[in-house]
Amino acid sequence: MFDVIREINKLEEKYGEEFNWGTEIDRKYYQRELEKEMVLEPLPFLDVKALAKSYSNDDVLFLLDNKVYRIYHLTYSDGEPRYTEFLDGEKVVEYIEKRFVDEYC
Repeated sequence: MFDVIREINKLEEKYGEEFNWGTEIDRKYYQRELEKEMVLEPLPFLDVKALAKSYSNDDVLFLLDNKVYRIYHLTYSDGEPRYTEFLDGEKVVEYIEKRFVDEYC
């Protein structure tokens, strides 16, 4: 089974201190933040897990009901946070690495 957290940690090792994502986060804190920002419509998922956080912006990766990955931009904007959705953990890691390379390398 593909382990998103392990793969993000491998990217940290690959790119070193320059890499802007990490998995050493207060998961409960970010899960509560997402709930607070979902003011217009509650999150339609029963199980919400924060997995990783971008250090360069307010993006947080969540796993929802153990099947949907979403990177939420946790900044209040018109009542609902923006997100990018993935159904595959490998695609999430590819997206994170591509954004890092495109923006910082």
